Amino acid sequence: MFNGAVGREQLEWLDGILQDSTKLKQKVIVCCHLPLDPCASSQEALLWNYDEVMNVIHQYKCVKACLSGHDHKGRHCIDSHGIHHRSFEAALECPPETDAFGHIDVYDNRLLLCGTDRMQGTEMYFNP
Repeated sequence: MFNGAVGREQLEWLDGILQDSTKLKQKVIVCCHLPLDPCASSQEALLWNYDEVMNVIHQYKCVKACLSGHDHKGRHCIDSHGIHHRSFEAALECPPETDAFGHIDVYDNRLLLCGTDRMQGTEMYFNP
């Protein structure tokens, strides 16, 4: 196994951040190099304890999206709690003279990933 996991201390930190964000009525985007949902990644590329991390995240309604890399193919899905999971295409696997990059525009009710070349554009709508 070549991936990694989130430790107890990090899970407690995440829980605290999400508690604070909920109190402040903030929207949260979780960024993790390793994907947190099997629908957005191959099984081999997932965080080892993605289920533990998602159990913490699913306790809160403030998380709107989880963004990741590592899988390289690029996928998008929405989990059973309405959270978007978007793994990004890797520039590493682009044919010569192409690339994979983009930027995200943030709105009150959506994220808009504007991709270039191999990076697929994605609109991610959520409840404000």
